[in-house]
Amino acid sequence: MDMYREAYEHYTESCENHEMESISFHHFIKHLTEEQLQEYMKMN
Repeated sequence: MDMYREAYEHYTESCENHEMESISFHHFIKHLTEEQLQEYMKMN
């Protein structure tokens, strides 16, 4: 679950940096694909 939380924190920081509104953690996890998660893991 830590991996998902870290990905969400990265997502919310990116939203803030681009002055975009973020979605809730529940919605983020519900629509996160395995491919997206793997790409995030490559970045870190």
